Amino acid sequence: MSIFNSWPGEKGATSYGDIDAYFTSANSEGTLIFWTLVCIGILCFTTWAAARHESETDKNTK
Repeated sequence: MSIFNSWPGEKGATSYGDIDAYFTSANSEGTLIFWTLVCIGILCFTTWAAARHESETDKNTK
């Protein structure tokens, strides 16, 4: 059993009974890598934009 395909533990341990929570986006390594790269890109862009804003603010207040 893969950790990405169902809830951890026994099937009967949850109130859902025999229903498994299946995460289709984690079914493929490529999808997981894609979303990881998208998140890294968003974090890099946010950091760059904040640094640019601070630099412009510093220039305008001197």
